[in-house]
Amino acid sequence: MCEKNSDTSLKQQVHDALITDIINGVYSGSTILTEKFLMEKYNVSRAPIREALTQLTATLILTSIPRQGYKICQPTPEEIYEIVKFRSSLECSFLRNLSAGIDREWIQELRTTCINYTNCGPSDFIGKWHLNCDFHLKLFSVYGNRYAYKQLQDALNIQTIYFIQKKQYASMDLHMALIDYIEKNELSIAETILKADIENLLIPTAAPIDNGNY
Repeated sequence: MCEKNSDTSLKQQVHDALITDIINGVYSGSTILTEKFLMEKYNVSRAPIREALTQLTATLILTSIPRQGYKICQPTPEEIYEIVKFRSSLECSFLRNLSAGIDREWIQELRTTCINYTNCGPSDFIGKWHLNCDFHLKLFSVYGNRYAYKQLQDALNIQTIYFIQKKQYASMDLHMALIDYIEKNELSIAETILKADIENLLIPTAAPIDNGNY
């Protein structure tokens, strides 16, 4: 399934294939993933499997069960709350400092993602959630900060696991308005819309006692 090429390492291909299966709900929360099983499934040797598992454990997608294997992490509502607040701070701060000169192709790609979302069936919560993630990653890609982009990607992956398990999808109702204000370079209004869009995913019962941290 995974063949090494000049563009992507074998480890990265295994990592990408495994995380795609995880966020698409191929494995249940109770599934124990072993190295032997994954070697057979992805038709690769033990080394890239171990490297991919180490990476997914470090980003809190998987947790190691001694002498058994690996399980998909089960994010708590409190953890999701913290991720949403992190995303809100990260994405809004970068948008606030968006430099002048809007890339028209980038704007059109954002609009296309919104259109694709509206074409999803009403019960396609996985498709809708993935398009929401695609939108936010595409929005963030314009800043050119690979480290911050990776942090956002990891946060979205953890959210993906949670919301797929809950069969909940994110609304993209505010995204077209957000694009319009970015295009007009009215970044203060765009930031307010982006913050409202991200924090729409806050789970009321997960909010911690206010201790001044937020």
